[in-house]
Amino acid sequence: MQFQQTYARPSAVSNTGGKTVVRFAPDLGREPTFFQGKMADPLLYRDAMCALRDVVVSDLNYKPKDHSVYQAWVQQQYLIDIADVVAKKSSIGTQMKEIQSQLQVLERRRDQRMGDFYKAQQRYFDYLYKHDKTAWWVLDPVITVAPDQVFFEAFSLDESSYGRLAVQEHAFTDVREYQYGTTNIDFSDSLYDELQRMRTYRPTDFQIDPSGFTVETEGRDVYKEQKIDVPASWIRGFLQVQSAMSMPVTSFDVEPIDLYNILNFLRKNRERKSPRSLRFILRPGEPVQLVIEPWNEELTFSGSIYEGNESKEIRTWGRRRLFLLERLLPLSRRITIHLLGTGLPSFYVADLGPLSFTLGLSGWTRNDWAGAGNFDLLLGGAKANPRESARVHAHLKAKQLGTVDQLANGAGMETDVAVAALRQLCSAGRVMFDLETGKYRLRELTREPLPLEQLQYANPREEKANRLLQEGRVSLDSRLTLSDGGVDLEGKVEGRSRTFQPSLSLDRDGRMVRARCSCWFYKQNRLMQGPCEHIMALLLDHRSRN
Repeated sequence: MQFQQTYARPSAVSNTGGKTVVRFAPDLGREPTFFQGKMADPLLYRDAMCALRDVVVSDLNYKPKDHSVYQAWVQQQYLIDIADVVAKKSSIGTQMKEIQSQLQVLERRRDQRMGDFYKAQQRYFDYLYKHDKTAWWVLDPVITVAPDQVFFEAFSLDESSYGRLAVQEHAFTDVREYQYGTTNIDFSDSLYDELQRMRTYRPTDFQIDPSGFTVETEGRDVYKEQKIDVPASWIRGFLQVQSAMSMPVTSFDVEPIDLYNILNFLRKNRERKSPRSLRFILRPGEPVQLVIEPWNEELTFSGSIYEGNESKEIRTWGRRRLFLLERLLPLSRRITIHLLGTGLPSFYVADLGPLSFTLGLSGWTRNDWAGAGNFDLLLGGAKANPRESARVHAHLKAKQLGTVDQLANGAGMETDVAVAALRQLCSAGRVMFDLETGKYRLRELTREPLPLEQLQYANPREEKANRLLQEGRVSLDSRLTLSDGGVDLEGKVEGRSRTFQPSLSLDRDGRMVRARCSCWFYKQNRLMQGPCEHIMALLLDHRSRN
């Protein structure tokens, strides 16, 4: 998917007149969005922005080691060993050793002659890393100016980690001008280097530069105009984050020292075998307990009492991504952990006082957000037509944020219809759910409407489920309404060589809470990678009937 970005000037940090000015250059192609104010705590902001940058450049995918040098040495030793064996039987061995010595001299000469080339090649790659962001960062961070905060959002290189930095309104003083909206900002390595030079003894001005839009109006030259080919996985990842945030979560608070103890143990110990999970043991009215596998190291968070109604045991993977929060721990007041379930995404919200930082992790490192699961399919409820969605969007555009009840009353519709409309808008990238405040916010992810036909199916299973339904190979055999308003569904799906028997349970809001199937995919993955195509097909059949 092609997206165009236009910047009037590079983002920069300047130190003049005894003060520091942090100036972000917005994308001129989007609706004017700007902000000007003074930062009350520049060091806190600096460290939080550095943590966001750590998320952006994070890539924990497995990288195989380069064994070429070792293999070359093995080959050389192999030839020497052959020569030794042959030398015992004939004079050919002596000749082979002489030739081998000559080859070594030639190889050293070649390395000397090619040395400048190899150095120039490395300098070129270093240049690309610093100046060609499109090769390393899929898209510039997204920034939104809202009535109560200014927040930044970004994805990691491996697309398994989501970062959101929110700067609350009371973190600013002397706010001079602003315009609500969402835009991309020019963010480079040089800007990161300048941010680290911020100090408390220099007053700091924060600007999303409004003068850039004057440049566009007057037709003057722009600093940079580029077209970026954004993978659909990046867009789908953002949309799946919103769906995951809207799901029921198990939440509790821990102290920053508790998270530090986890990281300290992981730093001192390297796992050599499975399982590599964090196992949270939650009992009502008791301190939260954690078991670090495979060592079965038990930690008890004495200051964190679980306030839920039922006992739970939840395991999460990809724990080394938590090091992305390490630099923020000394600045944090508390950490709120939101768990969706075993093998499902988790969210860690660091309370920094006037700032907050949300780290969203997919089920495990190699299972990125785009492929993490069809969380939008796990959400149910009523349906909203395009006119109702447009009414909710218009009201949200006027108010910028609100709870479901506030938006439903403002748009003049039932709550369940408003929820359906908001989920549709989230799926279109026009609205986001703020897990920290429990409110929906206006946030246009891109300036052009998203090509929903390219995003229609997040993975082949979803496409197969729709095909099974269209071909009439799905039968809903049993529908049992439960006392709490939920529904149990059982059915059959005709495959090419056998019949599968999916079943699932929905809560009163239509969200999937349990599911089973007789297929191989479910037996291997359960719901950790989302439902199989047979469960999806049964769910789609149920929703089409209602």
